[in-house]
Amino acid sequence: MNNNIKVVYILSAAFMGGATISFMNMISGLMKKGIEPIILYPRFGKKDAAFMFFLSDNKIKSHAVIVTSSALFRPRTPSQYFRFPLSFCSMIAKKMISLYKISSIIKQEKPKIIHTNVGVIHEGLKIANKYGIPHVMHLREYQDKDFDWIILPSKKTYEQFLKKSDCIICITEGIMKHFNLQKDNNAYVVYNGIYPKEDIEYRHKKECFFLCASRIVPVKGHHDVITAFAHFYKNHPEYKLVIAGFGDEQYIEKLKDMTIELLCSEAVEFVGFVSDISNLMKKAKALIVGSFYEGFGRMTAEACYNGCLVIGRETAGTKEILDKTGGFFFNDIASLAESMEKVSYLTDEQYEEKALLAQSIAIDNYSIENNVEKIYNIYKKLI
Repeated sequence: MNNNIKVVYILSAAFMGGATISFMNMISGLMKKGIEPIILYPRFGKKDAAFMFFLSDNKIKSHAVIVTSSALFRPRTPSQYFRFPLSFCSMIAKKMISLYKISSIIKQEKPKIIHTNVGVIHEGLKIANKYGIPHVMHLREYQDKDFDWIILPSKKTYEQFLKKSDCIICITEGIMKHFNLQKDNNAYVVYNGIYPKEDIEYRHKKECFFLCASRIVPVKGHHDVITAFAHFYKNHPEYKLVIAGFGDEQYIEKLKDMTIELLCSEAVEFVGFVSDISNLMKKAKALIVGSFYEGFGRMTAEACYNGCLVIGRETAGTKEILDKTGGFFFNDIASLAESMEKVSYLTDEQYEEKALLAQSIAIDNYSIENNVEKIYNIYKKLI
């Protein structure tokens, strides 16, 4: 494979969510192998300074275009049902504009590969098929289970659409099974890259707090985490629950009111977005992952990397990671409180043994080097 292989990447977001962070890690490694990225990111919506700096600092060519998801949120209220036809028509109109603009960029840039970073953006595959360019579809989400999106026009039709891609990358075995791709020779499981292999540390002295780090929205399960912690806190007043992340402000206020009602407000800290979440993980007794369905579970893998035990809901990507690394599962509020008890009673020696084992497994499975090498090898097969 020659150097300077031009690849167009189509992103659904320009803010520092899990898919974007994983993408940036991947691109940083691929550029060292001679990949020349051209990044298409959404013209509208939130754009984090860190992402824009990443583009400029690495001198990456980019285009801001209209990028529209091919999935819509499932309506739950009468007003949402009323607005749904309008949302659908708006989506179709935007996608026609998007298709035209992206197509013109592809004709101009003449890439060797088109790589779509998430499964809900379809334009890249359509254009790749039109111009005979190899296409990679990167499935980072369940769509329906994790985001409560409606897969349009249907899940079965979408699965047939996926087969038009030259390669489908699934970030977990669970996502591969969800879209019935186990027997597809063009489908691969490639876990996200979290850290470089050498970027590890284990802090021996843990502090008495549990960490919950994610977007603060109902699907992340904060209600269950706070309720379980309130039960645990009655017998462990020395512990705190630290909730890190941004999200739905109304929901955050409801959660704060909830801590008052459950008599644990003095022990629950909402610290907002934390740029160096690794430092908190290294100190925490455990990371609690309350999310009902994680496509991958970046925070779970990141905690393992940082020598922090994980208490996770026994579903989707969280379960898949903890099945490899070890950890503590829960399925309801009672079992979550019980898992907190188990972690709190571990001796330093017991904790260290479990945490270091999880860390070593995380290095083998979720390093940036492993992720980049697998993606690079897929590219070599396509051109």
